[in-house]
Amino acid sequence: MSYDIYIGNAEIESEVREDEFYVRWIVNGHSEPDAPNFEGDTLTQNTNSRHPGYSQWANFLKEVGLYDTFFNEEIGLMREHPGCFPLTRQHLVKFKDALEYLNMTDKRPAGLDPRLIKDDFIQIPQGEETHSYNKVRLIWLIYWTEWALRNCQYPAIYNY
Repeated sequence: MSYDIYIGNAEIESEVREDEFYVRWIVNGHSEPDAPNFEGDTLTQNTNSRHPGYSQWANFLKEVGLYDTFFNEEIGLMREHPGCFPLTRQHLVKFKDALEYLNMTDKRPAGLDPRLIKDDFIQIPQGEETHSYNKVRLIWLIYWTEWALRNCQYPAIYNY
């Protein structure tokens, strides 16, 4: 199982199901030609969406110190699944601080280990990767949060 995470403008989606009204906030998919795109990151490419496994996303957030920012029961950006919540400048600051700290503690470049790009089935022992995929995720969060804050009436993160 995995999350489908989108960052952009929150919009209301409505429909009628079995004679009942249904309304929810969503963020639609979007791409930008200058969005970060890392070799081997085939699902994300230049888009505002990521599709990590539940444990992959949770482990990433714990490793970079953002777990509470996303999963705090009262104010987390992903406290409900599915859910759509506003993004703020304070979130952007937290994402940038996490990347700054990671850059100080992990000198590997952002990206996927080239061995993983060539062979989907290779097992690389933890700690022996040549690149940092956590940096890729943080760069994605920063780019799309900045984009949403600059371009959207209702900047938000949506997961389902």
